[in-house]
Amino acid sequence: MNQYTIKFPYILLRIVLLLFVIFSFVVTLQSAISQDDNANDDTIIRISSIKIKGEDQISKKELENNIATKFPSIKPWVKRPVFDQEILKDDLARIKNLYANRGYYDANAYFVLDFNKDRSQVKITININEGKPVILKNLKLYYGKELSDALKEKIKDSVLLEENKIFSPIKYEETKSVISKILSNNGYPRSTIEGQALVNRRERFVDAKFHIDPGLLYSFGSVTVEGNEKVKSDIISREVTFQEGEPFSLDKIDQTQVRIFQLGLFRSVVIDSVYDDENQIANIFIRVKERNLGTVKLGLGFGTEDKLRAQVIWSQRNFFGGGRRLETAGKVSFITQSLSTSLIQPYVAGRGSDLTETLNFQRDDVPSFEGESFFVKSTVNKLFGSDLSTYGSFTVQFSKVNRSTTRNPIDKSQENFFLTFFNLGFDLNKVDNLINPRNGYAVSFVLEPSFMALGSDVDYSKGSIEIRGYKDYLDIVFAKRVILGVIQPFGSTGTFDIPVFKRFFAGGSTSMRGFPFQELGPLNENSEPLGGNSIFIGNAEMRFPIYGEFGGVLFFDYGNVFERQWDFDLSNIKYAPGAGLRYDTLIGPVRLDVGYALNPEPGISRIQFFISIGQAF
Repeated sequence: MNQYTIKFPYILLRIVLLLFVIFSFVVTLQSAISQDDNANDDTIIRISSIKIKGEDQISKKELENNIATKFPSIKPWVKRPVFDQEILKDDLARIKNLYANRGYYDANAYFVLDFNKDRSQVKITININEGKPVILKNLKLYYGKELSDALKEKIKDSVLLEENKIFSPIKYEETKSVISKILSNNGYPRSTIEGQALVNRRERFVDAKFHIDPGLLYSFGSVTVEGNEKVKSDIISREVTFQEGEPFSLDKIDQTQVRIFQLGLFRSVVIDSVYDDENQIANIFIRVKERNLGTVKLGLGFGTEDKLRAQVIWSQRNFFGGGRRLETAGKVSFITQSLSTSLIQPYVAGRGSDLTETLNFQRDDVPSFEGESFFVKSTVNKLFGSDLSTYGSFTVQFSKVNRSTTRNPIDKSQENFFLTFFNLGFDLNKVDNLINPRNGYAVSFVLEPSFMALGSDVDYSKGSIEIRGYKDYLDIVFAKRVILGVIQPFGSTGTFDIPVFKRFFAGGSTSMRGFPFQELGPLNENSEPLGGNSIFIGNAEMRFPIYGEFGGVLFFDYGNVFERQWDFDLSNIKYAPGAGLRYDTLIGPVRLDVGYALNPEPGISRIQFFISIGQAF
């Protein structure tokens, strides 16, 4: 013991001394580098401004992106770029080539330099003389083999050049690829496209022609699957988008590859075509490498409402074969905890469909109620194309409410609820990015009827629709959302008989940002949320870049939750403008929003702060 008691401080002292030496070396080296930079600063010339004059056919932004000389930032804290005259000379050649690729062969450029007194900074002016473009006078298509009139017409319409229009060498080369792709999707995967463009720079016109040799006409032959061990071949082959004997199509090959990979069963999917010239067929070989079929995913997050949240998801793919998946998920936050197990069976109604059986236990502790729920749910999903998904489900749910912001003594005596209900809905999603959309629109609709005839404690029909739209204009995204919902009780069920966990609530980081979570709408005498049978929420945002990964948002939220069904009292609409910051990450933007309620209920603060991950909508 004494030996180690003496030795340990000695070793620790040596480590501290070593770290001190390393730190001193780094500081000395950094100081030397800084002094060297300061010494060289006298010989460095920095660019104070760059002006481009004479451009008309090409934007300044595109010119800036195609030259190597760096433009000074408008942000005062960003250091101005170093001037290099040789690079600037090369940029003139780049500008000339850029114009030539647009058909302006005679374009030229020169620069003028304006130094300050001590020659530490320079203003650059780039003057461009675009000249006149060359015009495509004649365009001819020659075929090495007779094709159908419909295919010829398709090829003709695909040509990116027009007679009596400016000739573009870039579009001329792109046209070859376009024609080749059309032929490969119509049974001619081995075509040859050659072109010739004769440019008369004196007279400024071009005669262009394409020689198109489609080659042999092929049909799809046999399909062979290789590399699979645990996954049966029919699970793979049913994703094939073509049949034997059909004309060959490269697009169908690509679609098949994507569909097989999306099964989530393989690390790689490679499709090769082996051509039999004698029989004019293309035999297809699908080679796969299986992935680990059991996976565990972990996730962490933070939000103003639920504070810290975490989830763990265990998945077993190809569970007992058939491509089915078993999934168990546990989710924990400060307001909700749940544990669910789902069995997903694909292909119950053809491709793009699946049947999901789910067991779920969930505990909620939100401002409106505290309770536990257990439910069993069966869901059939069907995908139509890549944008439209439909679903139908039947749920049996038992819930116990331990605490509730109820309206009357009758509600307080109702603690246990047994519900059976259907869900019927669709999601139409045409946005360009699911995490951070910039263009497109999305529509979601769901109808939820519940019937006492099927054992439910209440009769009601609950419906809601959400519409979102996005438009990117000059790098500013304009976003809009509207939510409309109604719960209609019927039979012996009254307005106030709807269970608290089925009512509409609003307020918070993803709905009405001028109000706390769930606190928009009817409140009890303690200013606690009661929810309602009608909801109307609108959101408008303007999202714009600031610097690097940082962005800003100006928003205007409006709407309310109304006590009774179809009771949309427009005179009681609440309004909340606000602003926010965004920082883009791989998992979505981290956001900070500040909302200001113009007409809040008494007792509710006008200013609300929200931190979360992902856009509000």
